[in-house]
Amino acid sequence: VESLQFDIERDGALAYIDTDGLLAFKRAEGVFKLPDQMRTVVRVITAITPVEIGMIVLGEDQYATEPITGEWGRLPPEWGQFSLLVLFDPDTGLQAVLRDGISDLQLVGVEEINGRPHYHLTGRVSGERMSAMTLGFIGRGDVTLDVWIDADDFYVRRLRIVEPETDPDDPTTWEFEFSEPEQPVDISAPPISGHHPAPEHVDNSIAQTALSRWQ
Repeated sequence: VESLQFDIERDGALAYIDTDGLLAFKRAEGVFKLPDQMRTVVRVITAITPVEIGMIVLGEDQYATEPITGEWGRLPPEWGQFSLLVLFDPDTGLQAVLRDGISDLQLVGVEEINGRPHYHLTGRVSGERMSAMTLGFIGRGDVTLDVWIDADDFYVRRLRIVEPETDPDDPTTWEFEFSEPEQPVDISAPPISGHHPAPEHVDNSIAQTALSRWQ
């Protein structure tokens, strides 16, 4: 996959994107383009109210909007290396996990999503693999992974990750929706305001054909 639109939603224990523990990740939607470009809007939870933050990644250059004014600037240093682009890293991201990181892979069946048939697969992924893929957001033991693959074009359209060890009764859950694969994407640097601080086992053709789309 060279480009893709995505929608990510997280429910459960708070996970902060900043080192001060003030901005808890809730949701993100945007588009990425290989090898290293992304434009997204991240919704975070603060002590006062939910806030939406725009983010753009262009290689090593990362930009974000200031939560209050909405002005663009360089990614603040207190956010560390936070970037959703790691999810699509070909070596450690979703591509790699789908390719060789799922154990006990099983075909659940065929289910309809948006009027189209999808193959539903389920399995387990180690916390170590998930930690690398999510910059440590996930890492408390093995997780369960459900994948929905379009039966016509074999693109992965939906993912669900459940972290049982966060809370057995109410585990943290990640929901991913993917759309518009391989569509033209234009991502450019935003206007900088100058007020933002600069940064100092299922062996079948269904699974194999779908996973090859991510390579």
